[in-house]
Amino acid sequence: MRRSAWIFLAGILMPSLVLAGLAVRSARDQQVILEHQQAVISQDITDALAKKIQDQLEASKADFIQATQGLLAQSSSPRELAATFNPQLQRAWNLAEVGFAVDLSGNIHSPQRAQGKMATAFLNETGGFLSNRENAPVFSQNNSLNTAPIQVGQSQLPDLNQQSGLQNPAGQMAFPSQMAQNTQVGQSLRQVQPQKSFAAVNQGNLSNTIAAESDFRRLIKDQTSGEVARFREDKLRVMVWYRSSAASPLVFGAQISQPRLVQTLAPILQSPDLQRNTSLGAAGGNYCLAILDDGGKPVALSRPGFQTDWKHPLVATEIGESLPHWEAALYLVDPQQISRSASTLKLTLGAVVITLVGAILLAGWFMAADARRQMLLAQQKTDFVSNVSHELKTPLTSIRMFADMLAEERVAEPARRTQYLHIISAESARLTRLINNVLDFARLERKERKQERRPCDLVEIAQEVIATCRPHLDDAGVRLSVAMEAKTLPLVADRDALGQVILNLLSNAEKYGGGEIVVRLRPEGTSPHEWACADVFDRGSGIPARQRAAIFKPFHRMHDSLASGISGSGLGLTLALQMARANGGDVTYSPRDGGGSCFTLKLPLADASNRTQPEALNQTT
Repeated sequence: MRRSAWIFLAGILMPSLVLAGLAVRSARDQQVILEHQQAVISQDITDALAKKIQDQLEASKADFIQATQGLLAQSSSPRELAATFNPQLQRAWNLAEVGFAVDLSGNIHSPQRAQGKMATAFLNETGGFLSNRENAPVFSQNNSLNTAPIQVGQSQLPDLNQQSGLQNPAGQMAFPSQMAQNTQVGQSLRQVQPQKSFAAVNQGNLSNTIAAESDFRRLIKDQTSGEVARFREDKLRVMVWYRSSAASPLVFGAQISQPRLVQTLAPILQSPDLQRNTSLGAAGGNYCLAILDDGGKPVALSRPGFQTDWKHPLVATEIGESLPHWEAALYLVDPQQISRSASTLKLTLGAVVITLVGAILLAGWFMAADARRQMLLAQQKTDFVSNVSHELKTPLTSIRMFADMLAEERVAEPARRTQYLHIISAESARLTRLINNVLDFARLERKERKQERRPCDLVEIAQEVIATCRPHLDDAGVRLSVAMEAKTLPLVADRDALGQVILNLLSNAEKYGGGEIVVRLRPEGTSPHEWACADVFDRGSGIPARQRAAIFKPFHRMHDSLASGISGSGLGLTLALQMARANGGDVTYSPRDGGGSCFTLKLPLADASNRTQPEALNQTT
């Protein structure tokens, strides 16, 4: 028992408690884990949104090229189109804020100052850059431009303090611990010395999009089309250009109207693919997608009217050189949802851990109880072997002794010879009962005993058993009386099994009955009677209340036969109960008034249609 306890403690309980501790520790980290998982899933959504915006910008550039090619086809010559390109492009392409036409020598053919305030402002801001008279910090997909450092000044960079600062150098997501750091970096940009390059500033993990200085001619080189973005007085200007082989060296371009561009980008937020991803990966659409401009302000939302702290999205992805410092961002509609989910998960995990640990402890208790029961059963089986050996040895010794005396003719008196023969017969009957009990118990345990149920009479069976036992009981000094409250109690049962039950009850009363036994046969129940009962009374010491539940268990005995001198194997009452139940009945115990015990065999009476007259029963038996 002690070894089993140590095995259970070392092999099951201790590892289980360690695992439970690890699970509880993991539960404390669930919020961080959930935030990471949500961020990983959400990053895919913002990456997809940024890709769709880039695709839309490419499509807009293709529309510009198609519109320009159409205007070239309608004009008699490229130079004739160049002079009027601005008004014609605005009519042909709705994203054009200003159209321009320049040649590689730096001559600007369009727009002209006479074409309005927008054209004049465009020439003032961009004329020097287009005519190759000045270099400007620009963002372009042409990576070979990063040859000269950019001077940082208030007129060249946007107000980076207004940006969210959530992107790391790889353009990936930034967690809350990085947000404060990036915000501080953004605030420090206002104090950068004028000689510090933008590339050096970028090492502060602000953006993956880097500007380079160039003039327009060096920007386009030998390419046929492209786009370029630059900041002018903290305002983003995005231009597209196209050079046809037929129009070379003329370059046609346009400055895109940002409000109109945003109108083309806003429907992307309602894309079925993005909505499907949001519903799957974002807990039932508990997110809002936004397009943030270079100032960190939302220009388009998937949830109109949504308000939050725009500087701190859950994740964000830069759109690219076409829209530098613009971001596709994702915000939590309910920022407390992750905390609630983590709390729920922690409570659930805690409940599961407690339940499992409780189940392990309960299983350990059951194992210990079963081990104790098995040890008790093993001890009872050992005692049973000792008792049976003793029970077999005692009558065999008597039989052999008296048989030898008779065989050697050492007893001359006829009365004594008759007495010895009677003793041999009684001891043989005792051996037979003991062996039958053991064999019957083995058959019942293996479920090999077959019940031969047929019409019979409990009164008749009891009388036969009593007649068989009476001589032995008289010799033992036991007074046996019988009370008949019914002449017949018809049954449909196994006759031999019921005889064995009554015999076992009489044998038990003989051992513990105090020299007096009463057998009462009676019907029980409302008319017509439903039960046939056989009560066996004795005047013994009775059975203590704490042992009454165990008296029908195998091998259980009130007193050990070796110590008390009371013979028995501990199987009599067990067999009586099992045989009675096999025939639809039961054996119960109750204390007898005035002291002693009462064991009652209770069996269902045969149905009226199956009942026969006692004479017919006697003939059958």
